[in-house]
Amino acid sequence: MDTLVNLWENNLVNMSNKAAKNFVYPDSTAGSKAAKRLRTEANKLSERERESLFKRGMQIIYGGTGKKEAVGARH
Repeated sequence: MDTLVNLWENNLVNMSNKAAKNFVYPDSTAGSKAAKRLRTEANKLSERERESLFKRGMQIIYGGTGKKEAVGARH
């Protein structure tokens, strides 16, 4: 039976083997192209438009209230 120390050593060995893999990433992907397009469009927004979109996003994320404090435990 492995002891806690042995289990920890095994995890370190497994983690180092996973990190040794060489991944080849493409220069551009559909996600990176979409992100570039969105950044370009977002940079054209006025301050008022940015604020409006931010508020709408917060309403979606926090259930329509737009207030972070309204979500979660109330203590």
